[in-house]
Amino acid sequence: MNSVLTLRQTIRTILPLFLLALVAVSCTTPTPTSVVLVSTGAARDITRLTESPENKDNPAVSPDGKTVAFQVHKDGMDGIWTLNGESGRDLVQVTTLPANEDHPSWMPDDKTLVFASDRLGSFVIWRRLASGAGGATMITKGSDTIDTAPAASPNGKTIAFTSIAKIMKITTVEVNGVAQYIVLEKNLPYIWTVSADGTDLTQLVQGAYPVWSPDGTKIAFSSNVSGSWGIWTVSPDGSSSTQLTTTVGKNQFAPSFSPDGKWIVYTSNVSGNYDIWIMKADGSDQTQLTADKYETANPCWGADGNIYFSTNKSGNWEIWRLTPVLPD
Repeated sequence: MNSVLTLRQTIRTILPLFLLALVAVSCTTPTPTSVVLVSTGAARDITRLTESPENKDNPAVSPDGKTVAFQVHKDGMDGIWTLNGESGRDLVQVTTLPANEDHPSWMPDDKTLVFASDRLGSFVIWRRLASGAGGATMITKGSDTIDTAPAASPNGKTIAFTSIAKIMKITTVEVNGVAQYIVLEKNLPYIWTVSADGTDLTQLVQGAYPVWSPDGTKIAFSSNVSGSWGIWTVSPDGSSSTQLTTTVGKNQFAPSFSPDGKWIVYTSNVSGNYDIWIMKADGSDQTQLTADKYETANPCWGADGNIYFSTNKSGNWEIWRLTPVLPD
């Protein structure tokens, strides 16, 4: 894959691009490999968890750090699977419908996933048990929007997600009895929140890939309002929007907080290819973890301290993990 296709893979939650053709799903005994480090001691134990002919993306680690959910493109569609994050085994197919179902995120109970699905025609947010048992429950219901990339708050009460309007429109809402207008521009992604029961829809800021801090006080996301895609944070009420990365002409995507909330991992092409980077939660100490000719996408920092991500290092896109060695 070239840089252009990798960028499309990285921002696939922003534009509905499901263009990868694959065949079958399997798991493998984790395979360690080496990585060229820009900063000595920045990462170790680079390990491949999956190995099969199809592409895999958007890993999400359960709150207990034991299970990794991810999406797999098979038979022309995306589906959601899980595996044991330590062994790379115990593969479970969560979704089986002939529909695109992607970008999984865990609820705090370690048992339930929220994800995007077009099973009814338009992409909206759903939830179901990670075991695949039982049915699925629809959370958002917009037929004129593309809702994707959900992230559950630490207490499980609120879901942040990306919504893209299919058409230009203006909606009216009332806040404390006062009419307010929300402009939905076609193909422009915004961060929204919704209660887990589907009520209390709130538009926050322009951007994509929302993720909650462990204490629930911040939402990190990607936005290009400054000209290039960068990492930002915002309060859950939409206030205190702060830009953390400011590299002009380069892109940063898919942030994820460390378990203690002090660090953020993300993917960036500052050095040429898309690589894994980390920085402190205030945007300082930006450090590159991977540096080779391959590209990476959509990292997730698990409760086990490892960072899980997708990379084409082995030829097609697989799920890998690395252990960051944080500076003192």
